Amino acid sequence: MTALGLAALPAVASARTQVVYGGGSPAFAQQLIQKGGEALAYFPSTVKIHAGDSIAWLGLGPGFHDVDIVAKGGALPLILPTANTTGLVADAAGNPFWFATKVPILGFNPVLLGPSGGHKFKGTGRVDSGLPLGPPKPFVVKFTKAGRFNYFCDVHPGMKGKVVVLPKGKAAPSRAQIAAQVATQQAADAAEAKTLLKTKITGDVVSMGVHGTGGVEILGFFQGVKHIKAGTTITFEMGAGSFETHTATFGPDSYLSPLAKSFTSPAVDSRAAYPSSPPGTPISLDPAAHGNGFANTGAMQGVKGSPLPALNKITFTQKGTYKFECLIHEFMKGVVVVS
Repeated sequence: MTALGLAALPAVASARTQVVYGGGSPAFAQQLIQKGGEALAYFPSTVKIHAGDSIAWLGLGPGFHDVDIVAKGGALPLILPTANTTGLVADAAGNPFWFATKVPILGFNPVLLGPSGGHKFKGTGRVDSGLPLGPPKPFVVKFTKAGRFNYFCDVHPGMKGKVVVLPKGKAAPSRAQIAAQVATQQAADAAEAKTLLKTKITGDVVSMGVHGTGGVEILGFFQGVKHIKAGTTITFEMGAGSFETHTATFGPDSYLSPLAKSFTSPAVDSRAAYPSSPPGTPISLDPAAHGNGFANTGAMQGVKGSPLPALNKITFTQKGTYKFECLIHEFMKGVVVVS
């Protein structure tokens, strides 16, 4: 597989260039996608090369990953407050949202909108591919100094890899050995995904995806069809340790579609990023909420200390059928039927 990856890189491929995949080989990534899953990991997770060799990272675009190599420290934040404050944003009934004129607009970290640090890593500073916003292409970095270096995906907190740069005289793994390492890692992740698909969630809880070891995640709502009585409160959960970001958002498709698209722009629509009720205030939902049945948890993460504001409890006060989706992954859909 590694040899095939190198063959696809005529401009950079040589005996001194090692391929690493973001999210696994194309065939493996597609296999997981067909099951509604993904592997938020680099393959191989640890790669050993010699000083003066290069690594070509592939598969960053389809999985929306970047490569952030640092001598010290960790990943950069993906989403930051911008210098602009949310304007007078009104709901479908004409009433201002709680965040109108009070909070900053959130947007992608401007540092990540393009590559930085060049294509050589000398053992100090930071080299970053930037977000894969254009056509997919390899990100190639030459490592000039021996040592052990961590790198991260700034998009998915917790997704990381390691580069061990060996002195010239020390033996490095062969391509066949690295291919076997990747195959073992992918087989373990495929088995993990198969187990996760059997996850059962009970009670008044909806799990926003499920995750396992190795960065394996299933993108879907578990208890995606929920029948409850009026007055019931549902907790929308992100599993602790998930590397993903999700929302649970209710409302008509025509209203939600532009909100979802804003997650691919430099500035995220505040109606998409922030919860529909103020922090500390329970979200109450009925067909007329905000004029069109809108409710939103805000962007939620499973990592500790997430800076993203969110509310995860919604009380359904009237009977009806309430459809919801994740604005970041629009194929994640569910429904709550209230009697």
